[in-house]
Amino acid sequence: MLRSITPRLCKTVSSTFMQSRNTVIVKRVHKPPLIHIPGEHPLNTPQRILDAGVAHTDDDKWMLYEVEEKFQPHHKVKLILLRNVDDYGKKGQIVNVFFHDAYKHLMLPKFAVYHSEENVEIYKDIIIPEDVNVFSSESAQKFISRYSKRTFDICMNMDVSWTIEPWHVKASLRKHKVWVKSEDIEIPGGKIEGPDMALENKEFVAVLTINNKEKLNLRCNIHHVGEDSVRNPVWYLKQAEPVWESERQTLLDMNRAPPSKKMKESKELKNDIEAFNLWKYEREQRLA
Repeated sequence: MLRSITPRLCKTVSSTFMQSRNTVIVKRVHKPPLIHIPGEHPLNTPQRILDAGVAHTDDDKWMLYEVEEKFQPHHKVKLILLRNVDDYGKKGQIVNVFFHDAYKHLMLPKFAVYHSEENVEIYKDIIIPEDVNVFSSESAQKFISRYSKRTFDICMNMDVSWTIEPWHVKASLRKHKVWVKSEDIEIPGGKIEGPDMALENKEFVAVLTINNKEKLNLRCNIHHVGEDSVRNPVWYLKQAEPVWESERQTLLDMNRAPPSKKMKESKELKNDIEAFNLWKYEREQRLA
């Protein structure tokens, strides 16, 4: 009957069911007899003797099991971060993370360890006490996690002279549904004047102050807007040169949003995807 299944049906079935990692704990219904050889441990009994011991018997019953636990309940685990980790927290911070994310994103790459008495003693020099507020608020941490990956387009006129000021960054933030005050934005690199096509698609750093405490570096990309403006699709994915050489390392260390699945499958963006993966690897090595 299996041979009668068409390849089309097989393809449909395979795309319906997704692989997942699960743990199933079982116990035997019937305890199998142990064949003991004098002078030997029962677990050292050769397999041929075990097979001969159940010959001509109802040995199928030894293969009956009862399910004790089919899957782990959805729960969080307590971890100690060994380094600054995007989306999770700072080095030494104690965090509670859902177990499936904890293993994949923190435990496996060795970014964190379980919070235990032994680990607390080992990493006591870096642990931040739990009663210390690392962030000004929970929403501030979520805001930083989300917008630290964004690239903000600063659109400037091609025909009228201009100087980039904090309110230009404020206007770009509003495109991302973020409302801030101009007084909370600073541009530490220096004065940027135009129009100057040499600045097209170059990046600079703006600093946003959150709740008078956190300082969030914003990646800003300059675009000239006009009749002869340069068309640059998926500019936010491509690596750009800095306006100021002094900000190059800061921009390289800042986080970036990963490419979408559609971008990864695009042949036209193959070189850009490879460049992004190389940047990501080198950044992880620097920040480890």
